[in-house]
Amino acid sequence: MKQCGVVKEVNGEYATVVMQRHTSCSGCNACKMGHENTKVEIRGLNNAKGEVGQWVSVDMENHDVLMAAFIVYVIPLIALIAGIVISNLTLATVAGEYLDLVSAAVGFSAMAITFMVIRAKEKNFSLSKRYLPVITDVIDMME
Repeated sequence: MKQCGVVKEVNGEYATVVMQRHTSCSGCNACKMGHENTKVEIRGLNNAKGEVGQWVSVDMENHDVLMAAFIVYVIPLIALIAGIVISNLTLATVAGEYLDLVSAAVGFSAMAITFMVIRAKEKNFSLSKRYLPVITDVIDMME
């Protein structure tokens, strides 16, 4: 997945790039987070040695994008469903008439714990550099 953007800040081997939201995610709006601004800032490896104000090409392997999405979205969903199903099967006699409510609470708790674990491991993900975008080229806008 390649996109272009402008380098906003350089910090060692990393750079912050400001990009327009990609057209393929136009219906999602997750990156807007309630704001009307369609610009997205990403932090990536500055392999092209881009400097502040330069246009650069940013690339991230499709496999890594899908794996990151799986980690952030699918694993918590699995935890939610597993929490509901397991508590529904094991707490039927204990919870009685409140089984559905207890199962939902256990499922949401499992999902919340999963989000917290992912958040705690976020530093490890960024240190591995596998899931970071890579600035591959400086684009000469005069061409």
